[in-house]
Amino acid sequence: MANSIGSSVAITERRRWVKLILMIVLVAVCIFVVCPEADAAPGGQFVKQALKSKFGRIGGIIVGGLMLIACILLLPLILYVQYKKSAGIRKTKSDLAVLADKYNWFEWTALRTRIKKVVKDIANVWDSGDLSSVSSFMTSDYYASQQELLQRWLDEGKQIVYRLEKIQRIEPLAVSVVDEETHSWIRVLVTVDCVDYMRDRHTLEVIKGEVGTTTGFRSVWVFVYQNQEWLLAGIEEGSTTLSWASAKNRIDTSYLDSVWNKKQKVGSAAKAPARKGTKSQAASRDSKTNQPTAQPKQRLIPKPTRDEDQ
Repeated sequence: MANSIGSSVAITERRRWVKLILMIVLVAVCIFVVCPEADAAPGGQFVKQALKSKFGRIGGIIVGGLMLIACILLLPLILYVQYKKSAGIRKTKSDLAVLADKYNWFEWTALRTRIKKVVKDIANVWDSGDLSSVSSFMTSDYYASQQELLQRWLDEGKQIVYRLEKIQRIEPLAVSVVDEETHSWIRVLVTVDCVDYMRDRHTLEVIKGEVGTTTGFRSVWVFVYQNQEWLLAGIEEGSTTLSWASAKNRIDTSYLDSVWNKKQKVGSAAKAPARKGTKSQAASRDSKTNQPTAQPKQRLIPKPTRDEDQ
């Protein structure tokens, strides 16, 4: 469930890094190509022989200088990214606290506990290829798509090896309160240590990923609020972290307030007791004729006493 904003920012950021790395590699290759001792020895001896030469030493100084310059140039960018990400997380926590004052399902401590359980339980069954035991943690659409994907890999003879070693961090990046059609959602940065790779089921040859433990693997988990529960609706690449942390949260609760008020009115109407009371004499009916009984006229002025008549 990629987002256009996150993708564009992530692509731009990656291109900058790729250009810088390619420039450094290109300079290093040019230096060693013109070095006369470049083919003096195979393997590890290549570097030793090259660095002993005049061109090698000059090349080493140039490459080292370029790397130092790159670090100096990239340091402000790295610090800026960290600052924006931390500021976004703090702002989202603050907005969640505001929402939780009215609606307790936005309370971050309970929400974090829920997300942690979802991450662990899905990790325990992911490589089995059967997600039915954790389907209650996902939206119906996301569960169907992931189950279909795992089944296709199984049919192709591919096997997923996944093991969750440790959950490092779970932090909220963005939250939005929207209408009934799209539901309220929250995007959360999940950082874990894990083993995650794909191999051929028969030959056990690694097709994708690395066998060792991946430390600090980041991904963005998307949860939507449906049926009075937070459900997993997608997992995005960790490269979208900055874009979501920088995005403005939508915490206008007018929609939720209107829904709540409607429920309150319906509940009040259902609980209101029926009006009870005895029928008035004017409305009472004769048991035989089923017609209103005649009522004696009442004097507005009291009848005078005998002494008054005289």
